[in-house]
Amino acid sequence: MQKFITLGEGYGDVFELEAIISHNHTRIDKAIFLHTDASQSTFLLVMRPVRGNFQAIYSIYMGIPYKDGQGRKYTLIHEWCKEKDIPIVEFSTIDPEDFYAREQFYQYITGVLRLNHLIPPMH
Repeated sequence: MQKFITLGEGYGDVFELEAIISHNHTRIDKAIFLHTDASQSTFLLVMRPVRGNFQAIYSIYMGIPYKDGQGRKYTLIHEWCKEKDIPIVEFSTIDPEDFYAREQFYQYITGVLRLNHLIPPMH
């Protein structure tokens, strides 16, 4: 079971993410940037499954300003991941605003990630 865990708002999300990357980098499977044309990017930090099939996916939902490979949060996160040799995946996706609720967007992204073998299938 994959569980999306949204990190704090504002700068709190960056500090929490930095702590997770710094102290739990051995548990991290990959980092994923989800870019759209219309809004800010979403960031996912996919952890390795624990206790059977539970897999945490930390999210900064539509909180990464990104334009043509630029943006302070984007650059910081990219640097932290590279320092810890965490694989980074980036791709374009449907704008989260196109969904009625955040949970629907996460369900859609779960399917996309499974189809691209970025997270394991449900058991």
